[in-house]
Amino acid sequence: MVDLTGAITQMVVLVAITIVGFAATKLGYLDDHVKAKLTLLLLNVTLPCMVLGSAGDVDVSSAGRQVVWSLGLGVAQFFLLLVTGALCNLVLRTPFEQRPIYLFMSVCTNTGFIGIPVAAAIYGNASVLLSSMFITAVSLFFYSIGIALISPKGTRQGLLAPFKAAVNPSSIAAVLALVLLFSGLHLPNVVEETLTTLGGITGPIAMLLVGVVVAGLPLREVMSEWRIYPFTIIRQLLVPAALFVALRPIVPDPTVLGVFTVMFAMPTGSMASMFAAQYGRDPKLPAKGTILTTVASFAIIPALILFMTMA
Repeated sequence: MVDLTGAITQMVVLVAITIVGFAATKLGYLDDHVKAKLTLLLLNVTLPCMVLGSAGDVDVSSAGRQVVWSLGLGVAQFFLLLVTGALCNLVLRTPFEQRPIYLFMSVCTNTGFIGIPVAAAIYGNASVLLSSMFITAVSLFFYSIGIALISPKGTRQGLLAPFKAAVNPSSIAAVLALVLLFSGLHLPNVVEETLTTLGGITGPIAMLLVGVVVAGLPLREVMSEWRIYPFTIIRQLLVPAALFVALRPIVPDPTVLGVFTVMFAMPTGSMASMFAAQYGRDPKLPAKGTILTTVASFAIIPALILFMTMA
């Protein structure tokens, strides 16, 4: 059971840090150059430290079942996101040329950048390893089927491309954490404390960078894309809530189900615009989607927490 007051307090803290990032960008203290460097630091240093350091917080007696369920639900999550994107296209009567972008915005979510810190804030450090299991499973399909959604016809990837893309510092840290967990080995206290301290700055850095993203586009231009509003409500609120209700009798572990629901509700990832531009699609639409869905998530996540607590 989630501590509702504590969880919402954590979300308020994350929103406050995002506002600080927004203000710092407007004042010139942060910019795209700093954002690029801090993103590399987060993805390659602090986030892997957070994942590896979380091994000591996981209950060994239930870890095996939790990991298996997380990987299975991670696979299901990608295809459910894909179906959700198709549903949004149908309901919103999306123009033909924008349909692949909306599908891509649905599956390209900010699970690693925001999802892990948010899940940790709500469910504690023990959820970090479970969150990384979700991301590992989703990545295998995102870098194959997901990229194919916006790739020009005839563009092909090698069979090993998804697996190569899924091998990154965070996934390697997740594997090492699992080895430590199931082998019963423990890192020296000074090493574990160092990993925990470095990993602890992941959340603040991520939220500061969200503030940089929000400050990056004129709000009037961003807010003009009306389809993103119902898209956000359907994909980030209604579908996750419905899946929580549907899966609750099936998934035996409430923490795994809670992490699944929160990860499903994550906003469109900041990489969506970069991938769209790389494959000749309109990069402005996914950029607007990133900003609007990110801002909305600060209201949606607490609403989902309240719903899961009361359901």
